[in-house]
Formats: sequence, C-alpha cells, structure tokens
Amino acid sequence: MRKYLRIGKIISLHGIKGEVKIFPTTDDLNRFNDLKDFYILENDDANDDEFEKLDTFTPEGVKYIKNTCILKISGYNKIEESIKLIGKNIYVSRDNATPLKNNEYYIVDLIGVKAYVADEYIGDVKDIMKSSSNGILVIDYNGKDLLVPMVTDFVEKIDIEKSIIILKTIEGLI
Repeated sequence: MRKYLRIGKIISLHGIKGEVKIFPTTDDLNRFNDLKDFYILENDDANDDEFEKLDTFTPEGVKYIKNTCILKISGYNKIEESIKLIGKNIYVSRDNATPLKNNEYYIVDLIGVKAYVADEYIGDVKDIMKSSSNGILVIDYNGKDLLVPMVTDFVEKIDIEKSIIILKTIEGLI
C-alpha cells in the first residue's frame, strides 16, 4: 500500500497574491478544510521514497469556486512564486488522509488488484470510473475493458491486503 495519496493537481493561478487553483482528485472536496502538511510533486506515480526527501507545505487559506479549490500556500505570496507550481500534484500522507467509512477504499489501493470470478483469474483492475451512485471497476479482461459496478450485486469481496477482488458469478458478465 502506498503511504502517500494524491488529493489534487494545481491547474492554474488565482488572483495576484500567489493563490493556486486545485483540481481535486479526491471524492471529498471539503477535505481541503482539514489540510495540514502536504507535499507538492510533479510526478503522478512517485514512489514512497521520493516523499521522504521532500519539504512539506502548509496551507494558509482555502476557499472554493464551483468544483475547484483555491489554496493559499504558506510562503507563496506572489504570482512569480506560484507559477512554477502549475501542473504539479498535491499529496498527503495516508495518516493525514480523509478516514474511510466501512466498505470504502482509496482508488490507488484498487488499481492493480487482481480480479477473480469464483477461482478464475480474469484480469487486473486498471482504473476506477465514477458514476453518480457508485464506482465502476475497469478490469483488463483479455485486452478489453470489462466494466463492473462496485455494488454488492456484482462484488462479493474486496481484500486490499491480499490485493484481490472476488466478483460474483453473474451470467453474461464475462
């Protein structure tokens, strides 16, 4: 399991005081209200060792415009300072992530998990799509995308520790 989770991407500047606009990659936009220390990194798939060498950042203020977050980062007070952050990702340690409720998972923990129907391996989870009511597993099934709703009618068991998902045997699923 990864120790650091991406919660957003800096997409532009906002105003003239060094604030940045964040596209959230978290289900809970308001999680930025509780943001303490965070990391800024250009890489989308950084390994945990890279974070140990980075400085942490702290927020000075947060506000929201539509579905984005406007973040004031401590020490960044001018456009010239903040412009170099555009395109970079914001990460938090798992310890500072929004706690999960029962039967909720971090997307990063589901990517790469092996999917089975009964005892038959069918492929790896390669993505999670969002729908209005639930997530949808995108499983690489013989080179094609198999879309499976993440609901109890289709998913029997998810075991993050063992990195497996057991799907129910449903006629026509595969």
